[in-house]
Amino acid sequence: MNEVKVILFGLGAMGSHIAKFVLKKKGLKVVGALEIAKEKVGKDLGEVLGIEKHLGIQVIDDPNTLFFKVKSDIVIHAMGFYLTQVYPQIIKCVKAGINVVSTCEELSYPYYKFPKLAFELDKLAKENGVTILGTGINPGYLMDTLPIALTGPCINVKSIKVTRMMFSGNRRNSYQKKIGTGLTTKVFNQMIKDGKMTGHVGLVESICMIASSLGWKLSDIVELPPKPVITEKETKTTYTTIKSHHVVGLKSVAYGIKNGEKVITLQFVSHANVKKPYDSVTIEGTPTIHERIEGGIHGDLGTVAMVINSIPKVIKAKPGLVTMKDLPIPSAVAEDIRISME
Repeated sequence: MNEVKVILFGLGAMGSHIAKFVLKKKGLKVVGALEIAKEKVGKDLGEVLGIEKHLGIQVIDDPNTLFFKVKSDIVIHAMGFYLTQVYPQIIKCVKAGINVVSTCEELSYPYYKFPKLAFELDKLAKENGVTILGTGINPGYLMDTLPIALTGPCINVKSIKVTRMMFSGNRRNSYQKKIGTGLTTKVFNQMIKDGKMTGHVGLVESICMIASSLGWKLSDIVELPPKPVITEKETKTTYTTIKSHHVVGLKSVAYGIKNGEKVITLQFVSHANVKKPYDSVTIEGTPTIHERIEGGIHGDLGTVAMVINSIPKVIKAKPGLVTMKDLPIPSAVAEDIRISME
């Protein structure tokens, strides 16, 4: 079997992280690289990634030109959180007849917020014989796919609660900005209000995916504004030093309501003072199940793995827009990804 030909679309912090692992993975061959940041366009991919190797792949900013020049099996898209922003980019990939796996959080389950865009993506993907998937560690696995799988032994399910308790001190700078590290409470709240800081994106999508899998019709989904977590003393992290009484991270909560009860509750907590990170799922039902991953799963590495491990499943899936619940059980691929393609 031939190598799987990959185009990298987006070489920011996450996209570059994914790219380095793709280059190491047997059975994958990078045939092109796309980026909109002017300072990266025109350079060799190796230089952009900061590796001491000339790869002979020039980073360009025109998808149409690249799609005309090279043939690809899949595009790894890592360009943003919001579907309305990346929709035009994904459409270009689909119209070129290329499968897409994207880290866009809102693409993980777009039917609730963007039913028209979801319909159009599904329609175009089917017309062009390709598959589209949005995934990552969260959304994509820990707060949706994993709890869905854990309901398998349950005769009935009354409620689900998922908590992600993350230590943020070793995460990249762009992530620190996302959770407001180092800000005052006043500035944090104002930036959230003005939409200048995202916080975690994807809780609503995860709730919708869980509800859809269980056949639950929710009367409402509520996502509370992120709350700052304040440090009492000066806190040093891998990247910075946070002054006392400043923001060290945040807490985000969302829940789905059915028959007047909160039946799905998701809690995302991430700050630099977390002493014992963990990921947990509690399912109240018959039987009740409690799962806890001590230490938690590193978000960046988890997202890299989810993207790469999804490639064979996406390529082999029926054409259309799919979510993680529509694909076979998530699993690590073989050392040589071509084996998993067979």
